[in-house]
Amino acid sequence: MIHSKLILVLVILCFSDFSNAQSTILWGVTSSKGAYDSGTIFSINPDGSNFKKIHDFDGKTGYPFASLTLGDTKIWGMTKGHSDHSKGKSHGAIFVLNKKGSGFKIVHTFIGLDGSIPLGELVVYKESLFGMTSQGGSYNSGVIFRIHKDGTNFTKLFDFKTIDGSHPRNSLLLHDGKFWGTTSHGGTENKGVIFSINIDGSNFKKIYDFKEISIGEPESGLLVYNNRLWGMTTRGGKHNEGGIFSIHTDGTGFKKMHDFIYPALGDLMESNNTLWGMTASKGKHNAGVIFYIHPKEELYTKVHDFNQENGRFPEGNLMEFNNNLWGMTRFGGTSNLGVLFSLNKNGSGFKKWLDFNKNTGGIPYGTLLEITNNK
Repeated sequence: MIHSKLILVLVILCFSDFSNAQSTILWGVTSSKGAYDSGTIFSINPDGSNFKKIHDFDGKTGYPFASLTLGDTKIWGMTKGHSDHSKGKSHGAIFVLNKKGSGFKIVHTFIGLDGSIPLGELVVYKESLFGMTSQGGSYNSGVIFRIHKDGTNFTKLFDFKTIDGSHPRNSLLLHDGKFWGTTSHGGTENKGVIFSINIDGSNFKKIYDFKEISIGEPESGLLVYNNRLWGMTTRGGKHNEGGIFSIHTDGTGFKKMHDFIYPALGDLMESNNTLWGMTASKGKHNAGVIFYIHPKEELYTKVHDFNQENGRFPEGNLMEFNNNLWGMTRFGGTSNLGVLFSLNKNGSGFKKWLDFNKNTGGIPYGTLLEITNNK
């Protein structure tokens, strides 16, 4: 009788795990095509089935550039804005919708002084979301801002200016009770900086000034691994194409780990003590590569070469789901509008799940977002 009960419990647990797996959906954004040629929000099952176009952007606030963010039961994102005066110049906006895909709403439209052209994703902390813009603010060098989860009380927390760093092109990192980030320009040599700032916008500290003789102009955000900050740059180094770096959080011990032959425009991600990333071009077919680096050995290994058919020019980030790596490319595929792909963490088993087209939306950016409906 005891054995029968045990078997019954195991069957229920297995069924529960299967049900949970079936309820997981991957969400993302494209920056082009769709009904108004301004991008889309989409979802897809992780077996490549049931693609759904959730929303067509109408172009009034530009197009989405960065990843979506899950905040409790809502999905958040931002549009980049545009300078097309025929559509009405826009500085970008913050939007929200629910997990079922309905209720899309613009909750804040940037006007310039409060920020302009957001390029990174929103970060959730307690009852608010935080983000940055690459331009706008008091010095037109970008801002850090906060908005409540109910879409109210937008507050500008910090104005970047040249000496502090300017034009951040990525997302904030929440670590050790404060935010950390990079700017692509500004600082003592105008090559960008690493900074930290309190949650309330006080106590801004410049941690490191990137230098002409080393590497600089980071477009990527930061990752914490083994008590060090890790990131990538787009300029400097042996080939003037940037590289991978790490540094202590107090600004000491800066170390260049690898020189790129073409910049990486996304972020590093960590999985099983290995850091993964993509370069946007070069490789065997001059279409970009997927690589990993072991932090201790400082060993860079290329595991996949993109080509026109399986994707070209990856600019976003990898994410891990079901023990595989998933990502998107901006171009390539059957319509040259990008692909959605996965591969094993040993670099084998590359699989293209979706070719983006004019109806689905094309030229995707950012990271896929994993959403489980029973959360």
